Amino acid sequence: MIAGLVLAALVASAAAALPLKRTGAVLLAGVSVLWFLVNAPMEGEVLLFLTPAHGLSAADLAGIAGLGIALVAWLLADD
Repeated sequence: MIAGLVLAALVASAAAALPLKRTGAVLLAGVSVLWFLVNAPMEGEVLLFLTPAHGLSAADLAGIAGLGIALVAWLLADD
C-alpha cells in the first residue's frame, strides 16, 4: 500500500513540477528517490543486470523518469 501511495505522489508531483518551477523539481526529485526505496512490492522482471545480484527493473523506470522530469523542470525554471 505504501508503494502505491508513493507512486501516486510521484505522478502528482510530476504534474506539478513544471508549474512550481524549482520547488516542484525538488519535490519531484525527492519523491522519485523515495520511490526507489519503497518500490520492491511492484518490481517486475529485471531489464538490465548491473551485477549478478542487482539490476534495473521495470518499476525503477518510474523513478528514473521522475528524476529526468525534475532535471528538466530545474533547468527550465527562470528563478
